[in-house]
Amino acid sequence: METIAILVCYNGKWVTSKKMCKYEGGESKGLIVPRTIKFAELLDRVHQIGNTNSSEDKVSLKFSVLVASNEWKHIKIEDDDDVKFFMKYNSEVTPSKLAPLLVSIEDKGLRNDVVDTMHITTDSSRMGRSSVAIVESNEVTWNNTNGTDVGGEVGTDFMDMIDFSEVDQMHVGDNGTERNEVSVYSAPPILGCLNTSAQLPIMRLGGESEPIREHYSNEIGEQNRYNEAGVNDGEAYLDGGFSRSDWNPKIKVGEIFSTKKALLTELQLMALRGHFEFKVQSSCTKRLLVVCCQRPCPWRVRASRFGDNSFMIVRCKTVHECDLRVVSDNHRQATAALVATSFKRKFKDSRTIYTPSDIMRDVKHNFGFSIHYSKAWKARELALLSIRGSAEEAYYILPAYCYELERMNPGTKTHIHTDENNHFVYLFMAVGACIRGFRSSMRPVIAVDATHLKSKYKGVMFVANAFDGNRNIYPLAFGIGDLETDASWHWFFTKLHEAIGECPNLVIISDRNVSIENVWNKVFPTAQHGICFYHMKGNMKRTCKLKKHDHILMHFEKAAKSYSIAEFDCHFRKIKRKEHVAQYLEEAGLHKWSRAHMDGRRYNVMTTNIAESINSVLRFARMMPVVHLIGEIMNLLLKWFTERRDLALNCTTTLCPNFGEKKLRNRLEDAARMNVVKVNNAQYNVLDGYMDGLVDLTNNSCSCRKFQLEQLPCKHVVAVCRFLKVNVYSKASRYYTRKTWMDAYSDSIYPVQPHGR
Repeated sequence: METIAILVCYNGKWVTSKKMCKYEGGESKGLIVPRTIKFAELLDRVHQIGNTNSSEDKVSLKFSVLVASNEWKHIKIEDDDDVKFFMKYNSEVTPSKLAPLLVSIEDKGLRNDVVDTMHITTDSSRMGRSSVAIVESNEVTWNNTNGTDVGGEVGTDFMDMIDFSEVDQMHVGDNGTERNEVSVYSAPPILGCLNTSAQLPIMRLGGESEPIREHYSNEIGEQNRYNEAGVNDGEAYLDGGFSRSDWNPKIKVGEIFSTKKALLTELQLMALRGHFEFKVQSSCTKRLLVVCCQRPCPWRVRASRFGDNSFMIVRCKTVHECDLRVVSDNHRQATAALVATSFKRKFKDSRTIYTPSDIMRDVKHNFGFSIHYSKAWKARELALLSIRGSAEEAYYILPAYCYELERMNPGTKTHIHTDENNHFVYLFMAVGACIRGFRSSMRPVIAVDATHLKSKYKGVMFVANAFDGNRNIYPLAFGIGDLETDASWHWFFTKLHEAIGECPNLVIISDRNVSIENVWNKVFPTAQHGICFYHMKGNMKRTCKLKKHDHILMHFEKAAKSYSIAEFDCHFRKIKRKEHVAQYLEEAGLHKWSRAHMDGRRYNVMTTNIAESINSVLRFARMMPVVHLIGEIMNLLLKWFTERRDLALNCTTTLCPNFGEKKLRNRLEDAARMNVVKVNNAQYNVLDGYMDGLVDLTNNSCSCRKFQLEQLPCKHVVAVCRFLKVNVYSKASRYYTRKTWMDAYSDSIYPVQPHGR
């Protein structure tokens, strides 16, 4: 069969200049067609090129013929004879210079359905170009812009277009199906600027340079661009979620939606309520056609682009003739994106635990359909991504966040450490109010520990805590690293030392982590080290395989909390009945770290429960991106400082109510029944009927050793104060007083929210 080459021009426009009509701009495509091609066949090929539908779009074909010098005639192609002339003209008359086939199009649906209510004129083709509608009373004029858009493919899956770093811009699947894979990154992104004082607002990633705050404010402004009167913004009500009673069962010709996504969301909800399924028959940047999945059901909706991004319904048939025998419990329009948008309000509170199983249950209850666990999991991930942003975005804005944190909270110390490729390695943060409160109002005891993060890039979080006079956790510093190694702990201790400076009589308490043992004394050479009782007990249970209520655990607790050597030896002898347990405790250093073997510097630190303090801070935040994790910590610190400042201001006791005051009142009851015998002007022997106490007021000591370790009067000292009519509060350490407690929380903490969400 003999063929011929023709050139098809589209996406252009007809322009009249100096009384001459020309076809300008657009795109071109070469076709090889049979010489005997019919008009209908040529028209089908043109529809394929322009991504148009023969039943919905009217295509006009022309070609230009030179009839005289600088005079052209434009000949329409409307039947088979016109096609034959066009082929003969190209192959025989001008074989060396092709006469292009010039294509223009107009929307049948727009003409048929909208013309009754709005007068429409067009000066050129709308094929492949955006249009701006200018509305004056009842007249609408379509003015074509010069921009050229790239059309989509028929039946394309919108899930291929999803940018998972910005869920708010997602498209749902055109054909109602979804892809199971989610984009995964292999490493934290590059951090461009790490100086947290001057250069941090400027970030460089992927060759772009821009102030972070300006970037995100512009981004937020763009989201509100089309939220104007007369435009149905399908996203306006989605943040609050929706139930079936909220869905709009009808749409009408002329209704305008802010984006194609908003229109598709409305159609999805309509399909869910109506218990039918639809598929996208045609979709591009300028038009959308959806039809019912059951053919020949006449239900269909056609929309065209209105302005820059809005879409308007230009034709719709809402009558259904579907067969109810094919109704299923599953629904192709119940996509993960729609489910995520519906339930993302559940994740606004970071402390909410909302599992995929919960999503499956609520979808069945609210939508009336069932989804698989994998889709529920994907919906949960998309919802979290929409609210908190991606892990990569969190690392990208981290330096700017630290800069803003230091600006808002004077005295705050932040440090970011990167490798030779400028990738994130370590982060350190200590809020200025916490540093000042520790140095002025806390006992010099710091408990350190680390916990594993559960976000995309994992890692561990380091925490340094103190305890205020009311026995509340007082977070001092936080760090993020890869693993609990010598290098990471040394870096954290170094930055902690830079933050708090030299601290006399400092005691560091931790679990038996080898890396901590290796590095703490290199950074704090004058400090002492203690082992956490809670961790030692847990490790002993696992290593020695003890049952939950084993009596050995009771003797271990009493031995660890014994204040005297005699009492410690009594309980440890009972532990020796199980040799493997006794051997483990000796290797762990129970004799060294028990209260009976402590000196006054350790301030009774053996009972510190570091694990509880870590989990209270990180339980719900460990799965968040790094910036949101820090944001949650700052919110927690703000809450604690505010609540405890108010408690201290309203406190009427001399000592902190939950520790010092409570203990002294309990000891007063015992001291009232004791006899005091004066030994000399400084020493008094107190007879309690069990273990008498020798009190030395000069050295502030008692033979029971509680006075020295707690820095709080024991029952023997209380008895002596009663005997001498001395104010018992004067013997308590200042760390337990209401004034010191109030000073610890006197500064204010100002949170800094992550940008863009």
